Amino acid sequence: MNTMKKRVLIVDDIDFIVEFEAKVIQSIAKELNIEIQVDSANTVTDALAKIENFRYDAMIVDMNLPDGSGVDIAKRALSEDEQIRIAALTIYPSKYHEHRAYFDAFFKKPILPSSYKENFRHLLHI
Repeated sequence: MNTMKKRVLIVDDIDFIVEFEAKVIQSIAKELNIEIQVDSANTVTDALAKIENFRYDAMIVDMNLPDGSGVDIAKRALSEDEQIRIAALTIYPSKYHEHRAYFDAFFKKPILPSSYKENFRHLLHI
């Protein structure tokens, strides 16, 4: 059987949000019987280093990070790989709409598991 494998990067400076997102993503992987490798970063610097070292199918990026903006991460990721799917994660929809050209989706904080699952599946086309 050919197993689908995906690699996803979650970028958020709040650890429990990263852990929560990773758990929801793993539950989707289990439901769909696919493999999803979840990596995480807490800063723009960390995320940029990961983008240089790995190829990601998708990223969920917090818009407000201690050392910059999720937009910086999205721009770099797209310059490396135009196929990558990127979601903005924020409390402020206007932040997303302002920079919509760099993102495929908008995930609203606070995160609700049911809408997150639906949005994530749509983001990855699964």
